[in-house]
Amino acid sequence: MAAADPDLVEQLRPVRLPPGFDAFDWHGALAIFSLALLAGLVLALMLRALTAPRRSLAAEAKDGLDTARGLSPAERFVRQAAIVAALKRDAEAKGKRGELAYARLAAIRAGIDAELYRPHPALDSDALDAAILGAIGKGERR
Repeated sequence: MAAADPDLVEQLRPVRLPPGFDAFDWHGALAIFSLALLAGLVLALMLRALTAPRRSLAAEAKDGLDTARGLSPAERFVRQAAIVAALKRDAEAKGKRGELAYARLAAIRAGIDAELYRPHPALDSDALDAAILGAIGKGERR
């Protein structure tokens, strides 16, 4: 870039700013501080939403089975069937990693399907809970 001609620079008018533009008072400082706090709050909420730990389907199933204990036997049996179906879909989606759980859950689901529409199912609900938790690895360790 070529050097500016000194005569041309001297002919330029001075920069005109609105009155009070160069003054920085406590109003401006407060506005900047407020905007910084607001931006920090928005950023913190976004990070919290993005980095929140997600509960596993197995933990949700365990809580669902615990909640189902207070239901009538027929409603509990239907809830157990729904939980097994969801866990089976999850195990199938995992592919090789979920083969063993899928096989166990498929066997449990076959037993549930055989009893689901009978007037008085012969399956024990507590034993079924234990089998479901054992299939997903959340059962009691021996």
